[in-house]
Amino acid sequence: MNSNNKGFTIIEMVVAVGVFAVVITVSLAAFLNISDIQKRAEALRVINNNLNFSLETMMREIRAGSNYRVGSGGTSLTIASVFGGDITYRLNNNRIEKSVDGSPFITLTAPEVNITKLLFIVQGQNPNDGLQPRVNIIITGSAGEKTLIKLNLQTTISQRKIDS
Repeated sequence: MNSNNKGFTIIEMVVAVGVFAVVITVSLAAFLNISDIQKRAEALRVINNNLNFSLETMMREIRAGSNYRVGSGGTSLTIASVFGGDITYRLNNNRIEKSVDGSPFITLTAPEVNITKLLFIVQGQNPNDGLQPRVNIIITGSAGEKTLIKLNLQTTISQRKIDS
């Protein structure tokens, strides 16, 4: 018998393939987890940027405007613009929309962002009530496909012009 046989035994091959399979499985699980985290971060970035843009637009015009009027159920707000005319914000088809002087509404939020709640609460809009006019805005939205990110925002904006 010649004992110079070179190579692996079947048991060594099974052990090597088993160790390789375990390493690949752990690596694949880590990769899928990182991919999921990246998708969640992207969805959060999209909704955050988009709602910040929408809120900043509304806040700028609400601060400078006057004569705040809330529509049915508090889902729309009309203000008298400092430049004349009216500006209206509303929730329509899960999007925040804006209209200036009755022109067609334009969408402020991206298609990836789904607004589920937009509520305007106005205080101090009546003359001589002793309160500075202010608007509370409450927004609830979500973004993402597989990994749904939900976001709730609330802010209060007061009118710059001192109420007399």
